[in-house]
Amino acid sequence: MKNVLIVSFLFLVSVFAYGQTVKSIEAKAVENKIQIDFKIAGLKYNQNILNIDVFVKRVGDKQFEGPMEFVSGDIKSGLRNGDHTIYWDALKEMLIEDAELIFDVRIMVEEEDIVRKFMVMLAGNTLTPLGLRLGQLGKTSWYVEARASLQALETTAYTYSKDGILDYDQTGYYELSGNNGWQAYSIVAGVTKQVHRHVFLYAGLGYGVENYIIEINNYTYDSQAPVSNSWANYKEYSTSGIEIDAGVIMNYKRL
Repeated sequence: MKNVLIVSFLFLVSVFAYGQTVKSIEAKAVENKIQIDFKIAGLKYNQNILNIDVFVKRVGDKQFEGPMEFVSGDIKSGLRNGDHTIYWDALKEMLIEDAELIFDVRIMVEEEDIVRKFMVMLAGNTLTPLGLRLGQLGKTSWYVEARASLQALETTAYTYSKDGILDYDQTGYYELSGNNGWQAYSIVAGVTKQVHRHVFLYAGLGYGVENYIIEINNYTYDSQAPVSNSWANYKEYSTSGIEIDAGVIMNYKRL
Protein backbone atom coordinates (compact mmCIF):
# COMPACT_ATOMS: atom_id res chain seq x y z
CA MET A 1 0.00 0.00 0.00
CA LYS A 2 1.38 3.39 -0.97
CA ASN A 3 1.75 5.97 1.78
CA VAL A 4 -0.09 9.23 1.18
CA LEU A 5 1.09 12.47 2.72
CA ILE A 6 -1.78 14.29 4.46
CA VAL A 7 -0.58 17.31 6.43
CA SER A 8 -1.47 20.90 7.21
CA PHE A 9 1.07 23.60 7.96
CA LEU A 10 1.85 26.45 10.30
CA PHE A 11 4.87 28.68 9.76
CA LEU A 12 7.57 30.44 11.73
CA VAL A 13 9.70 33.46 10.82
CA SER A 14 13.33 33.08 11.92
CA VAL A 15 15.41 36.15 12.85
CA PHE A 16 19.19 35.85 13.23
CA ALA A 17 21.97 37.67 15.06
CA TYR A 18 23.18 39.83 12.16
CA GLY A 19 19.68 41.03 11.26
CA GLN A 20 18.87 38.53 8.49
CA THR A 21 15.43 36.97 8.39
CA VAL A 22 13.93 33.88 6.79
CA LYS A 23 10.34 34.86 6.10
CA SER A 24 7.36 34.16 3.86
CA ILE A 25 7.72 30.44 4.63
CA GLU A 26 5.09 28.46 2.74
CA ALA A 27 4.80 24.69 2.47
CA LYS A 28 2.72 22.31 0.38
CA ALA A 29 2.66 18.60 -0.43
CA VAL A 30 4.09 17.81 -3.88
CA GLU A 31 4.33 14.14 -4.98
CA ASN A 32 4.72 12.82 -1.42
CA LYS A 33 7.34 15.43 -0.62
CA ILE A 34 6.90 18.72 1.15
CA GLN A 35 7.92 21.79 -0.84
CA ILE A 36 9.04 24.60 1.45
CA ASP A 37 9.25 28.05 -0.15
CA PHE A 38 10.96 30.80 1.81
CA LYS A 39 12.58 34.19 1.40
CA ILE A 40 15.94 35.38 2.76
CA ALA A 41 16.16 39.10 3.54
CA GLY A 42 18.64 41.43 5.22
CA LEU A 43 21.81 39.63 4.09
CA LYS A 44 24.59 42.22 3.68
CA TYR A 45 27.20 42.24 0.93
CA ASN A 46 29.93 41.01 3.32
CA GLN A 47 27.84 38.17 4.76
CA ASN A 48 27.75 34.63 3.35
CA ILE A 49 25.39 31.76 4.11
CA LEU A 50 27.32 28.68 5.21
CA ASN A 51 24.45 26.30 5.87
CA ILE A 52 20.65 26.01 5.73
CA ASP A 53 18.72 23.60 7.97
CA VAL A 54 15.05 22.68 8.22
CA PHE A 55 13.45 21.95 11.60
CA VAL A 56 9.90 20.73 12.15
CA LYS A 57 7.53 19.99 15.01
CA ARG A 58 3.94 18.93 15.41
CA VAL A 59 1.50 21.36 16.92
CA GLY A 60 1.62 20.84 20.67
CA ASP A 61 5.24 19.67 20.77
CA LYS A 62 7.62 21.78 22.85
CA GLN A 63 10.76 21.36 20.75
CA PHE A 64 11.62 21.22 17.07
CA GLU A 65 13.11 18.07 15.58
CA GLY A 66 16.02 18.31 13.21
CA PRO A 67 17.81 19.28 11.27
CA MET A 68 16.02 17.14 8.69
CA GLU A 69 18.34 14.91 6.64
CA PHE A 70 16.31 14.04 3.53
CA VAL A 71 16.24 17.53 2.05
CA SER A 72 17.23 18.86 -1.38
CA GLY A 73 16.98 22.09 -3.35
CA ASP A 74 18.40 25.40 -2.12
CA ILE A 75 20.39 24.07 0.83
CA LYS A 76 23.94 24.84 -0.29
CA SER A 77 26.14 27.71 0.79
CA GLY A 78 26.33 30.87 -1.30
CA LEU A 79 22.63 31.78 -1.41
CA ARG A 80 21.78 35.49 -1.46
CA ASN A 81 18.68 37.52 -0.62
CA GLY A 82 15.58 36.41 -2.49
CA ASP A 83 13.16 33.52 -2.94
CA HIS A 84 14.32 29.92 -2.48
CA THR A 85 12.84 26.40 -2.30
CA ILE A 86 13.66 23.26 -0.30
CA TYR A 87 12.13 19.80 -0.79
CA TRP A 88 11.77 17.50 2.22
CA ASP A 89 11.17 13.76 1.74
CA ALA A 90 9.07 13.59 4.88
CA LEU A 91 7.94 9.93 4.65
CA LYS A 92 11.56 8.75 4.94
CA GLU A 93 12.10 10.63 8.16
CA MET A 94 8.91 11.07 10.23
CA LEU A 95 5.51 9.54 10.73
CA ILE A 96 3.43 12.62 10.01
CA GLU A 97 0.25 11.30 8.41
CA ASP A 98 -2.70 13.57 9.14
CA ALA A 99 -0.47 15.90 11.18
CA GLU A 100 -0.32 19.66 11.64
CA LEU A 101 3.26 20.86 11.35
CA ILE A 102 5.28 23.97 12.14
CA PHE A 103 8.46 24.60 10.10
CA ASP A 104 11.54 26.58 11.01
CA VAL A 105 14.19 27.31 8.34
CA ARG A 106 17.48 28.31 9.93
CA ILE A 107 20.56 29.74 8.25
CA MET A 108 24.15 29.93 9.47
CA VAL A 109 25.85 33.17 8.42
CA GLU A 110 29.53 34.11 8.27
CA GLU A 111 30.46 37.80 8.23
CA GLU A 112 33.64 38.73 6.36
CA ASP A 113 35.92 41.51 7.53
CA ILE A 114 35.84 44.41 5.07
CA VAL A 115 39.39 45.29 4.00
CA ARG A 116 40.12 48.74 2.61
CA LYS A 117 41.98 48.60 -0.70
CA PHE A 118 44.05 51.29 -2.38
CA MET A 119 42.49 52.79 -5.51
CA VAL A 120 44.17 54.38 -8.54
CA MET A 121 41.97 55.25 -11.51
CA LEU A 122 41.60 57.67 -14.38
CA ALA A 123 39.02 60.42 -13.94
CA GLY A 124 37.67 63.08 -16.25
CA ASN A 125 34.73 64.71 -17.99
CA THR A 126 34.10 66.53 -21.27
CA LEU A 127 35.67 69.77 -20.01
CA THR A 128 38.59 68.29 -18.04
CA PRO A 129 39.29 64.86 -19.60
CA LEU A 130 42.78 64.44 -18.10
CA GLY A 131 42.52 63.34 -14.48
CA LEU A 132 43.64 60.94 -11.80
CA ARG A 133 41.79 59.74 -8.68
CA LEU A 134 43.64 58.25 -5.69
CA GLY A 135 42.14 56.88 -2.51
CA GLN A 136 40.77 53.82 -0.74
CA LEU A 137 37.69 51.64 -1.27
CA GLY A 138 35.98 49.70 1.52
CA LYS A 139 33.66 50.76 4.36
CA THR A 140 33.89 54.58 4.58
CA SER A 141 37.18 55.82 3.10
CA TRP A 142 38.71 58.79 1.29
CA TYR A 143 39.84 59.98 -2.13
CA VAL A 144 41.56 62.93 -3.82
CA GLU A 145 41.20 63.85 -7.46
CA ALA A 146 42.88 66.26 -9.88
CA ARG A 147 41.66 67.03 -13.42
CA ALA A 148 42.75 69.30 -16.24
CA SER A 149 41.76 70.28 -19.77
CA LEU A 150 43.93 69.76 -22.84
CA GLN A 151 44.92 73.46 -22.75
CA ALA A 152 45.36 73.77 -18.99
CA LEU A 153 49.07 74.69 -19.27
CA GLU A 154 48.62 77.51 -21.78
CA THR A 155 49.65 80.95 -20.46
CA THR A 156 47.27 83.85 -21.06
CA ALA A 157 48.99 87.18 -21.72
CA TYR A 158 45.90 89.32 -22.31
CA THR A 159 42.27 89.78 -21.34
CA TYR A 160 39.66 89.62 -24.08
CA SER A 161 36.13 91.06 -23.94
CA LYS A 162 33.37 91.90 -26.40
CA ASP A 163 35.23 95.15 -27.15
CA GLY A 164 38.45 93.29 -27.98
CA ILE A 165 41.78 93.19 -26.14
CA LEU A 166 42.12 96.35 -24.08
CA ASP A 167 45.52 95.55 -22.57
CA TYR A 168 47.34 94.73 -25.83
CA ASP A 169 50.91 96.08 -25.48
CA GLN A 170 52.61 95.11 -28.76
CA THR A 171 53.83 97.72 -31.29
CA GLY A 172 51.97 96.03 -34.14
CA TYR A 173 48.46 94.58 -34.25
CA TYR A 174 46.69 91.24 -33.72
CA GLU A 175 44.10 89.03 -35.39
CA LEU A 176 42.06 86.17 -33.96
CA SER A 177 43.38 82.82 -35.19
CA GLY A 178 40.07 80.98 -34.69
CA ASN A 179 41.67 78.54 -32.25
CA ASN A 180 39.69 78.69 -29.00
CA GLY A 181 39.32 76.35 -26.02
CA TRP A 182 39.14 75.87 -22.27
CA GLN A 183 41.95 76.37 -19.80
CA ALA A 184 40.40 74.42 -16.94
CA TYR A 185 41.62 72.52 -13.89
CA SER A 186 40.28 71.42 -10.52
CA ILE A 187 41.22 69.54 -7.36
CA VAL A 188 38.73 67.69 -5.17
CA ALA A 189 38.82 65.68 -1.93
CA GLY A 190 36.02 63.59 -0.47
CA VAL A 191 34.75 60.29 0.91
CA THR A 192 33.91 56.89 -0.58
CA LYS A 193 31.17 54.64 0.83
CA GLN A 194 30.76 50.94 0.11
CA VAL A 195 27.09 50.05 -0.49
CA HIS A 196 27.52 46.62 -2.13
CA ARG A 197 30.23 44.03 -2.64
CA HIS A 198 31.37 45.73 -5.87
CA VAL A 199 29.59 49.12 -5.73
CA PHE A 200 30.86 52.31 -4.07
CA LEU A 201 29.49 55.84 -3.85
CA TYR A 202 31.76 58.88 -3.72
CA ALA A 203 31.21 62.57 -3.00
CA GLY A 204 33.70 65.40 -2.66
CA LEU A 205 34.22 69.13 -2.53
CA GLY A 206 36.99 71.19 -4.12
CA TYR A 207 37.98 74.19 -6.19
CA GLY A 208 37.88 74.59 -9.96
CA VAL A 209 38.91 77.13 -12.62
CA GLU A 210 37.34 77.41 -16.09
CA ASN A 211 38.85 80.03 -18.39
CA TYR A 212 37.69 80.31 -21.99
CA ILE A 213 40.80 81.28 -23.95
CA ILE A 214 41.28 82.44 -27.53
CA GLU A 215 44.43 82.45 -29.60
CA ILE A 216 45.65 85.59 -31.37
CA ASN A 217 48.32 86.04 -34.05
CA ASN A 218 50.68 89.00 -33.58
CA TYR A 219 51.80 91.05 -36.60
CA THR A 220 54.13 93.95 -37.30
CA TYR A 221 53.10 96.69 -39.73
CA ASP A 222 55.85 95.76 -42.17
CA SER A 223 55.08 92.00 -42.28
CA GLN A 224 52.09 90.13 -43.64
CA ALA A 225 52.97 86.94 -41.77
CA PRO A 226 52.40 86.56 -38.00
CA VAL A 227 55.57 86.96 -35.96
CA SER A 228 54.19 85.18 -32.87
CA ASN A 229 51.01 83.99 -31.23
CA SER A 230 49.51 84.56 -27.76
CA TRP A 231 46.51 83.53 -25.68
CA ALA A 232 43.87 85.83 -24.19
CA ASN A 233 41.38 85.06 -21.43
CA TYR A 234 37.79 85.72 -22.54
CA LYS A 235 36.67 87.24 -19.26
CA GLU A 236 32.88 87.10 -19.77
CA TYR A 237 32.99 83.31 -20.28
CA SER A 238 35.47 82.47 -17.51
CA THR A 239 34.71 81.50 -13.93
CA SER A 240 36.17 79.88 -10.81
CA GLY A 241 34.81 78.65 -7.49
CA ILE A 242 33.62 75.71 -5.41
CA GLU A 243 33.21 72.39 -7.25
CA ILE A 244 31.01 69.47 -6.14
CA ASP A 245 31.95 65.96 -7.24
CA ALA A 246 29.76 62.83 -6.89
CA GLY A 247 29.23 59.51 -8.59
CA VAL A 248 29.36 55.70 -8.50
CA ILE A 249 32.39 53.38 -8.74
CA MET A 250 31.93 49.74 -9.76
CA ASN A 251 34.80 47.38 -9.02
CA TYR A 252 34.38 44.67 -11.67
CA LYS A 253 37.72 42.91 -11.97
CA ARG A 254 41.31 43.50 -10.94
CA LEU A 255 43.55 44.20 -13.93
